[in-house]
Amino acid sequence: MAGSTTDRRFATVGWTAMLLIFSVLGGGSALPVAAADLAAVAANPLGDGESFRSVSTSELNAAAASLRSALGGLDALLQRSKTGPGWKTYLDWPALTQQAAAGSNADPATLLRLYRRLEAEENGLEMPQFAAVRRAVGAYLDAADAATNPEAEKVLARRLEKLTETLGEAAATGTGESLESLGPLLSRLEGSRQAPATVTRVRNAVSRPNLYLDVKEDLLAPVVNRVVDEHAPVNDTILGTRVRGNGHTTGFVLLDFVPSFNSAMVDLVLDATNHSSTRSSKGPVTVHTQGTTTLDARKRIMIDDQRLTSLPASASADVRTRTAGIGVTSRFGKRFIRKMASKKIAEIRPQAEAISRSRAEDRARQQFESQTAGALAQAASDYQTKFRRPLLERGWYPELLHLSTSDSTMSVVARKALSDQIAAFSAPPSVDADAVMAVRVHETMVNNTAEITLGGRTITQQFVEEQIKKNNGTLPESLGNDPDQPPWSITFAKRLPVQLDADDDRVKVTVRGSKFTSGDREFPAMDIWAAYRIEPAAGAIRLVRDGDVQIYPPDFVPGGGEKLSVAETSLRRILQKRFNKVFKEVVDVEPLDLPGDLKNAGPLPMEQLVARKDGWVAAGWRKKEPTLALVGP
Repeated sequence: MAGSTTDRRFATVGWTAMLLIFSVLGGGSALPVAAADLAAVAANPLGDGESFRSVSTSELNAAAASLRSALGGLDALLQRSKTGPGWKTYLDWPALTQQAAAGSNADPATLLRLYRRLEAEENGLEMPQFAAVRRAVGAYLDAADAATNPEAEKVLARRLEKLTETLGEAAATGTGESLESLGPLLSRLEGSRQAPATVTRVRNAVSRPNLYLDVKEDLLAPVVNRVVDEHAPVNDTILGTRVRGNGHTTGFVLLDFVPSFNSAMVDLVLDATNHSSTRSSKGPVTVHTQGTTTLDARKRIMIDDQRLTSLPASASADVRTRTAGIGVTSRFGKRFIRKMASKKIAEIRPQAEAISRSRAEDRARQQFESQTAGALAQAASDYQTKFRRPLLERGWYPELLHLSTSDSTMSVVARKALSDQIAAFSAPPSVDADAVMAVRVHETMVNNTAEITLGGRTITQQFVEEQIKKNNGTLPESLGNDPDQPPWSITFAKRLPVQLDADDDRVKVTVRGSKFTSGDREFPAMDIWAAYRIEPAAGAIRLVRDGDVQIYPPDFVPGGGEKLSVAETSLRRILQKRFNKVFKEVVDVEPLDLPGDLKNAGPLPMEQLVARKDGWVAAGWRKKEPTLALVGP
């Protein structure tokens, strides 16, 4: 079983498997301990037995060390940037480094001034390196304030009271609407080194994974699985005798999920049989032999949150031969020679078969190693450079990611939530058993990622057009330049710039802008939202908008007697026209196109779309229906 066709197939199989697995990866750490129940936490007094505690010198020094670490990452970024000197001037870099070295002598007033600069609406401050410094300055400020503020004990009491109120409301309603302030509140308590037991209890309740992805082997296998059907010459020497002939190998290359809890584990498997017809000659005797070799070869690949690795290829073979004929060229004693040859063949057959088995196993192992080595090395490198590193640089790297496989499913469990954010507080919906791919995402995953990416950022129409052109895309009509309107820009709010709210069979999307421009005109903050009902539609699924797109200033109550200003009314009219195109009245959920080598497996029809009031949205896709070929007359 050897040949260039098989080599190319195995190399393609190995690389394809890696790309398919990569499409669901990110980064993170192992699964956490069992999460606490939100209602159970809310039912018990918060802060009970935890009075105000003085912040120690070592804790202040630790906060300063965290700031120095964050400044190191930002400094590395700024040194690579042409605008680095300008940013250092804006941030007051000398004051930042001075405070980072101050330890227990930190000045809360200076830290507050520096924090406000980092919190301002300046494009670029949303980058993860700036955000890390902002959070470190905030934590240091909280610790320093708790150490010096004579009202610190009262501040703690107010925060615990707010925490109790927030959790009680969320437990009563079963929704996360009241939990929006919980992340910053927990972050302030952690920064001030107060109520650690309470913070841990609450974190356990609101830090569950907020993304689950399940991919069936049935979806990936057809891309990897191959039929092996090859003819190859046999030219070998066994026990000093030259063996020549032909072999025909048939079988399959298969993708096989291996049950594993601590990582995703996948085998590339060769399951094949070789039928050979050979002849060997020694002296006047020529022996014709029919052989059957069954071969199993495997290359195991493991993927966890840190890296992609593989084990050396393994192989096992079983060789069975039978004598098909014995030719004797001698003119005398043919019967005697044939009889002696038959006896000798029977004696050496076990040894010859063992040699053949060992060589077949060695060839298969070497072939698997050589055919997959380059692809696996490239895949391991790409995992770091094309997945982990970009996620880290963009601040999207999950705080938790856990991969596992059963004999039929690869599962990815992730949580994305920074120190001032929360994650899921309940278990996800069940997955439709017929789905070949399913994703369950909690609203916090969407909201947290949007805040990391867009919070405080200004996006212009020109920027959108440039990015779409750069990626060879087409600008949607809703984002293009309206001939009746000048070019636009939006500065997103720092908190929850884009927010998903899930309810029973409904979803609501809100866009929060702290500032808008249209040409030379500048407009104040507005919240824009649209709600959709999830409805079945002739074997498919669609989203139907519930009423008009709503556009109002933050905290404005429609129908509450308050009136919009002239500027707000003008902006509302401009935004209404544009966002009516963005949030269409009816959105038909199209079958899911799959990328790369998976394209032929799609598009996948959606069979499940469920939203729950606790913030979970679950989607499942089934296999596409087989296409029946039309036969002509």
